[in-house]
Amino acid sequence: MHRLLLSAALAAFSLPLAAQPNPFKVPKMGLKGVEVSYTLSGDITGTAMLAADGSRSVHRQNGTMKMMGKTSTTDSWTLTTPDSMYMADLTKKQGTVMPNTLSAMSNAYDDLDDAAKKRLHQNMQDMGALLSKVFNLSGINAGEKLGSKTYAGQECQERLFGPMTICTMEKAPIMLHSKMSLACFNFEETATEVKLASPSADAFVPPPGVVFKVDSRVQKPDSVAKGYVLYLSSQQLTDSIAKAKAQLQASQAQAGPSGKPPELTPEQKASMQQACDAIKNFDLGKALADATNQMMKEIAEAAKRQAVESAKEAATEKIKGAFKKPKIP
Repeated sequence: MHRLLLSAALAAFSLPLAAQPNPFKVPKMGLKGVEVSYTLSGDITGTAMLAADGSRSVHRQNGTMKMMGKTSTTDSWTLTTPDSMYMADLTKKQGTVMPNTLSAMSNAYDDLDDAAKKRLHQNMQDMGALLSKVFNLSGINAGEKLGSKTYAGQECQERLFGPMTICTMEKAPIMLHSKMSLACFNFEETATEVKLASPSADAFVPPPGVVFKVDSRVQKPDSVAKGYVLYLSSQQLTDSIAKAKAQLQASQAQAGPSGKPPELTPEQKASMQQACDAIKNFDLGKALADATNQMMKEIAEAAKRQAVESAKEAATEKIKGAFKKPKIP
């Protein structure tokens, strides 16, 4: 359900303030169910699966990522129900379960007065705009429509959110394609098969051998949810954002008349990409091993040279002794 909420929330934040819905209310599917298969590409390669039936959703991802010369594998499973969220690491056979606080946050939002609701949406929009400026994305409109696309036989509406593009189905808040490119990280998820039918009951069965432990950090979910919503709607957050804006404007003023760093040339972008590739392919273990081997070779060479020098000195002394003048009695 978290992926459904993300898709709906991104679209909601691009609406005018007057048209803003409850951002914590789980969107209705509009379908009896759906199953989507994905391929992962970019810096993470592998496959993923999403199944949802309106009240529950399950997501599984199996992929590999190479960074700093090491290849790591992730095999995760997440089940979201109206009451709980189960997250499992299938490689380690470990899992956690915590209350699903979305319902409580939705109720807390409904309890706000109109001024607080408006302030919450304004604060969230201002935070997004502030992040856009920090990452030099101020020229990009959040939620900008890019047009319709088709993946796995299903049409979706593509939108731009800073360094991320998502394509969401019109029939349901299901992402069929997402792509993100930020600094040295590139990720893309593409739907390869979509089934518009109720998923099988087996899709929601927890994986065998995984023990789920209660996350002790969320002891009182209702209180946590209410506190989070109150903070987002608070004047304190509004003041903090205003202060951060002022500090950013001051730093931009020092950067130059435009307030922005100069745009990179194609050569500089290529150089940065090469640097990123070098970081991703850098094998720290191999580098340490090579350095150790080189050091041992140098020690061996130094010892060899020392032995040769000592042998030379000994031979020289022996020759000098052979030619010593005899003592005259």
